[in-house]
Amino acid sequence: MNLLSDWKKKKYDIEAMHIQTLSQKLVSKLPHLKDYACNVNADKIALLDFFIKAYEDDAEFVDWLKGLREQILRMGEAYWVMNADVLTNLGLKVGKTGVIEIDGKNRDSETEI
Repeated sequence: MNLLSDWKKKKYDIEAMHIQTLSQKLVSKLPHLKDYACNVNADKIALLDFFIKAYEDDAEFVDWLKGLREQILRMGEAYWVMNADVLTNLGLKVGKTGVIEIDGKNRDSETEI
């Protein structure tokens, strides 16, 4: 039974890794997609990207559009986070943490309760 559960766990881990790798490969080929992810204003950002490309000859206007794009990007991310679930918000609040592996062996330095 333990061998079967280990196999299922490894199979799931490989599938999760594969899905993550596909999205990472996609964004490496199309880096602008990163700005659209987790952003309720993705359609507006795409439209601004279109206008930035269309008016690339007018540097002053393009600079203004880029500033507007940055503000809309931030607002869309904030609104998305505001509507995300509790676990997502906790993860965002805590940020990056280390990984502690527990091997189940007693150690002299461990405190007993």
